[in-house]
Amino acid sequence: MGCNSSTNSSDKANDGNLDRYLSAEEKKMVRDSWAIVSLDLAATGLHIFTRLFEMEKDLKKLFRRLMSTNESGEFVFDSVRLEHHATMVMNNLGQAVARLDESALLSDALRQLGERHIAYNIKAEMLPFLWPAIRDGLKMRLGDKFTTEVELAWKHLFDFITCQMGIGMTQGRNSTKSIKAK
Repeated sequence: MGCNSSTNSSDKANDGNLDRYLSAEEKKMVRDSWAIVSLDLAATGLHIFTRLFEMEKDLKKLFRRLMSTNESGEFVFDSVRLEHHATMVMNNLGQAVARLDESALLSDALRQLGERHIAYNIKAEMLPFLWPAIRDGLKMRLGDKFTTEVELAWKHLFDFITCQMGIGMTQGRNSTKSIKAK
């Protein structure tokens, strides 16, 4: 297991095979817990992003498009925009859960998602900052069903997601550089 965002096809950790990250039992735990989490995507997503911005205040500047100014001219999150974004992220996570048995499709989708995040100045090394917030959101939603085993299964899925998105970011940046060099 592991990912270094290398595009070297001989690196088996980067080959997009989810089975190198999650066992069949862990996939079942993720699916079973997602059935609970998916009951309120907006609230869980808002909790995750609220926690992210509490823990990583510097990341707020990357989300200006979700902000507006208040009467005193300060930037504040527009609750409607933030909820929309949080729900969209949770829907994407749901799509990942739905594709747990389709490594190639999931990997391609995640790499494309990584490429799209380049436009927002998101870097692969920023992605791990999201895990503590996701973990807290899962824990909040699942309560006592959030066991150590469930947490580890979700962490393994998160590692796969960040690996594949990171590869997409690297490939996208490399493509952009080669286009600019021509």
